[in-house]
Amino acid sequence: MPRVVPDKDVNESLSIDGFGQLATRRPTDVAELGQVVREAAERGEGLYPVAGGTALDFGFPPIKPGLALDLRTIAGIVDHPARDLTVTVRAATSMSDLQKALAAEGQRLPVDVVERATLGGALATNRSGPRRLGFGTLRDYVIGIRFITDAGIEVKAGGRVVKNVAGYDLMKLQIGALGTLGIITEVTLKVSPRPEDRAFVAFGLSSAAVGPTLDRLHASASRPVILELLNAAAAKATGIALPDSDPFVIVAGFEEKAVTVNWQVSTLKDELKAAPIRGLMEIRGDTCEPLDRALTALQSRAESRFIAKASVLPSRLANFASVAAANHSDLLFHAHAGNGIAFLHLDSPELTVERASALIASLAPAASDANGRLTVRRCPSEWKKVLPVAGSERGDHALMRTVKRTLDPQNLFNPGRLFGNL
Repeated sequence: MPRVVPDKDVNESLSIDGFGQLATRRPTDVAELGQVVREAAERGEGLYPVAGGTALDFGFPPIKPGLALDLRTIAGIVDHPARDLTVTVRAATSMSDLQKALAAEGQRLPVDVVERATLGGALATNRSGPRRLGFGTLRDYVIGIRFITDAGIEVKAGGRVVKNVAGYDLMKLQIGALGTLGIITEVTLKVSPRPEDRAFVAFGLSSAAVGPTLDRLHASASRPVILELLNAAAAKATGIALPDSDPFVIVAGFEEKAVTVNWQVSTLKDELKAAPIRGLMEIRGDTCEPLDRALTALQSRAESRFIAKASVLPSRLANFASVAAANHSDLLFHAHAGNGIAFLHLDSPELTVERASALIASLAPAASDANGRLTVRRCPSEWKKVLPVAGSERGDHALMRTVKRTLDPQNLFNPGRLFGNL
């Protein structure tokens, strides 16, 4: 995956998803960023914000010449009133730096994002990971935001206190918009205390046992904050050592006070005694960290040339996983089982666009039957001309186009990168 390489030359060029080379500007502060936006608007150019460089292949290639904006100078903690459980952060702050600052006060942002990603990039792509089941997504933690409009003006929405409900909810509008509605400069977040203890319970099972076992877990008296379903290839990639004959692995994670974690793990193990599972293993405390990191990183796995994402009803996930396993033995498959979000990877050097297209064609009906859809998260840039990257068009696309035309009538911000026409 392409990355931004730090240096002092503001005239360096950058390719975004095969488009470019785009000249790069590195504004030193928000005021200079606003001036760059105004100048680009006068010239009719496009602006493409980058920082951590972890999502340059996300969405579609740019459709308009312009500038790549390296925003890494607009970073750092602005305010952290720890007793209020809030933090205000500049958007180009890395997730690693944010979590380190919070950890110093015994706190965290309980949303899984790869550490080298920036907060602004995570918001623009609406990233989340295994803890989505127990703690939600970034949308649940943003209480204030600042961003640059197409007029080069920094505006704000929300505030720095939790009980702030004034005005339109422009914060949510920016999340998942892929930077097409403005350039996020600052964010205020709710944060949480770090848990006293944590544990993973992992076990293997057959394809036929996935559905009944997930039903059992959904009805469990325990309350896992992580519930992951992995096929054998994905389990191997995360370092889980379970019997090789098991085609699937389930990982349940718990985080709470130590006494609560002990009770939940014991309760779940008792409930699983009658389940058709094998090789149950328990991981506790600090030894959870390697698996935790591996599960978070899996959806952005560097070795995968092609990654598709399916969003289906959680009650239909087991059937979707079974269809995928039966028809595509070379898949690396993993899913947030409690949320119905699955990722499908292909990494063969001989992989062709025809093979990727055939996979989509075979699994899109199963996703649709499960009241969901299938989209492409990663593939070579030239394949995006023929693959249904954004899936079938939904009824809300027309609304999104109207919002884009209203807030960015010149198509200044990230033109083309969202759905190819937003």
